[in-house]
Amino acid sequence: MQHLFVGLSILFPIMISELNLSYSSFGLVIGISSFIGGMLQIVFSISSRAVARHILLALGDFLISVGGLLTGLARGFIDFLLARNIFSIGVAPQHPMGATILSDEYDEKTLGKSIGLFFGLAYIGNIVGPVAATLLSTYIGWRGAFLVFSLPPAIIGFLLLLFLRSRRPKHAVDMKPSIKSDTISLLHEKSIILILIALAINSGGTDLTIMTTYMPIFLADGVGADAYERGIIYTIGLLGGVIGPVLLGKYSAKIGYLKGAVISTSISSILTYLLIVYRTSNLVIAIHLFCLFFMSFSIATLTQSYLLSVTKGYAKDLAVGVYFTTNFIFTSIWTSTMGFLLDYFSSFTPVLAIMGTLGLASSCILITSRKFSVKNE
Repeated sequence: MQHLFVGLSILFPIMISELNLSYSSFGLVIGISSFIGGMLQIVFSISSRAVARHILLALGDFLISVGGLLTGLARGFIDFLLARNIFSIGVAPQHPMGATILSDEYDEKTLGKSIGLFFGLAYIGNIVGPVAATLLSTYIGWRGAFLVFSLPPAIIGFLLLLFLRSRRPKHAVDMKPSIKSDTISLLHEKSIILILIALAINSGGTDLTIMTTYMPIFLADGVGADAYERGIIYTIGLLGGVIGPVLLGKYSAKIGYLKGAVISTSISSILTYLLIVYRTSNLVIAIHLFCLFFMSFSIATLTQSYLLSVTKGYAKDLAVGVYFTTNFIFTSIWTSTMGFLLDYFSSFTPVLAIMGTLGLASSCILITSRKFSVKNE
């Protein structure tokens, strides 16, 4: 349900125009909401020690529904900011709760495959979203599309309450959870610290959020693709984002999750640089985005698989919570920054160059983190 709304990013160019937003103000909205959602990632992770995970998940879906509803009713900057903040709060519990529940059911060898499938299936929403949004917006406008999309998350929220039973982490059944001891243990691992630093840098590089925020705008304003072309090209690209995490998650279980993350980050950075050469929309861009999203969308799967494979009990919730808190906080900074840079340069060329450079810097840090890996890969 969350990633259906990610797919609605195809409507951002239309929304920016109708709501009279500049790139700077649009980036600021995304940045502020990402910051708030990011800070709450760790709050929900800690809350899982006292509140059943399925209740937290359901609460998140209800808020996603409300955020989508209010987005469809937005009339200006403040309305859009409020709606996006509520949506981001709803997103906060989804990743920590979902990933850690799965990690309790799989061992290290199969964890990458299961997490990859988890994200791969979620990313189907990225494909269905823009297709459905394009069709719906044609008949009932972008506002109507958001109103329609706000219904499924509410339904899923009720289903989670009814059918998903609460579980305690297997390794924590006989342990008294200690936030302090888990935090100290987490921060003592140099490889984890370096991964978080790499994540902070790549949040402005080839991370999923920065890609799904600005790629639709690049297609519209960077290469002049019309709404129909954007829908097709972006959907083909997002298909790569579905397939990549599944295949690379399984493959990286054999070669090492960190090694797989290095490969994905490096290749996606180079592909981001190469977007600079395009001046008009064509089929080649669709293939290019397919390859780019195949790699870039897999980075989160691989780095989280590593974190989940080296932590136990409630520390899993904490590790993933810290991961996404870091991701959302720095995403909020980078998305705002990229919006200002687009307004300043009036060109995507320097912005894409910066994104590629940040991705390569992140890759170098991930290479270093492998030297401190707590488990041999």
